[in-house]
Amino acid sequence: MVHHQDVGGMTPGSVPTNATEIFQEGIRIPPLKLGLAGRIDGNLMEILQLNVRLPDEFRGDINSQIAACNVGRRRLQGLCAGYGHGFLLAVFDSLLDRSEIMTRDALGRIPSGEYRYTDYLDNDGINIDQRIRISVTAIIGDGEITFDLDQSSEQVDGPFNCVPSGSLSAACFAVRVLTGSDIPTNGGCFRPIHLKLPVGSIVNPTEPAPVNARTSTIKRIAGCMVSAFQKVLPEKVTADSASEMLILQFGGRHSEGRRFVVGELIASGSGAGIDSDGVDVIETDVSNCMNLPVEALELAAPIRVHRFALRRDSGGPGEFRGGLGVYREYQVLEGEIKLTHRGERHFCAARGCRGGLEGARSYSVIRRASGTEEVIPSKIVTELRVNDRLIIETAGGGGYGDPSRRPRQRVLADVRDGKISEESAAEIYEYDPRSPATSE
Repeated sequence: MVHHQDVGGMTPGSVPTNATEIFQEGIRIPPLKLGLAGRIDGNLMEILQLNVRLPDEFRGDINSQIAACNVGRRRLQGLCAGYGHGFLLAVFDSLLDRSEIMTRDALGRIPSGEYRYTDYLDNDGINIDQRIRISVTAIIGDGEITFDLDQSSEQVDGPFNCVPSGSLSAACFAVRVLTGSDIPTNGGCFRPIHLKLPVGSIVNPTEPAPVNARTSTIKRIAGCMVSAFQKVLPEKVTADSASEMLILQFGGRHSEGRRFVVGELIASGSGAGIDSDGVDVIETDVSNCMNLPVEALELAAPIRVHRFALRRDSGGPGEFRGGLGVYREYQVLEGEIKLTHRGERHFCAARGCRGGLEGARSYSVIRRASGTEEVIPSKIVTELRVNDRLIIETAGGGGYGDPSRRPRQRVLADVRDGKISEESAAEIYEYDPRSPATSE
């Protein structure tokens, strides 16, 4: 899967958190032949470009996708020419079968039974005070695994409904976590997976349900699938990660009239493990996106980034501390900018494990040039104007183990690195800077 910067719809960037039906989310394209014998269908391309805000960039992205497919095709043809297609097909089958056998063996080593976990999304972007339940029952037996999501919420009004392929991707990730990195990853790993996704639920919605924000749901599904095994597989399963991929979309026009759409994908902290701290500001589970450099953002849009830093005290305390979230501050320099803010963990923190404490919740606020402040309730579509500032603080991962067992030297190092404040260290870890145990 790849992303386009814009595919039409209600808002720049095409991820409106206030969409209530799929038709508001951008152009829908069924499987169509874009070209034939190396020639692009000009009529189809004109239709597509007419429905997006950045037609030239869209055409360039399409061309890059075609080029990538052509490279893959040439390399596969080269393999066939060197080894013969019959031999290659036999090799492919063997590799798939081998990974399947290894995966079934690994699943067979997990005690048979049912394992459950429940977590929540903040809201659906429409009903702000309504938490969305994601509940997974993982059933292990005979080298197979079934994920039953029957107890999850019904489909919601906003765009956080998840199509079945999204739940499958979460299950594929979870199985790779549970079975180990020594197994070569390919489709054979996923043959033992079974899913139960009730129709009309958030994991199997009926049309015309909006679905553009399903990545947030997929991430929570994946987290529940893995966390269900926290007790039985402590060496593989961490405390809850924040699993927040905050999406910001800025859209508007430069002073000379040229249109811009710029997206930010901002990470959070991972959960701590049985013998390690969580990782600060990292994409976990099913997403793996690059951050946008500050310089690139400021070149593309009339926005200045005033601060980009680790968020102190955001990692959940524990013998092993959860990973930290991030702090970012933006200022609008000119014009009006449409902002889409798609956050998570503003109301439902990442939980700790085995005595570890939860990570800090996310927090975002708009400080208007007039001096007023507007706290963002996880999701919003709004306007930013000259000298308005957007401040975001992403969530931290959960801690692992009793905080009182954290070595004094680790606490001291965190204080010196600015990852925790002296006040939090004193309150949570009973840190005393005058103690000989913490002095140099």
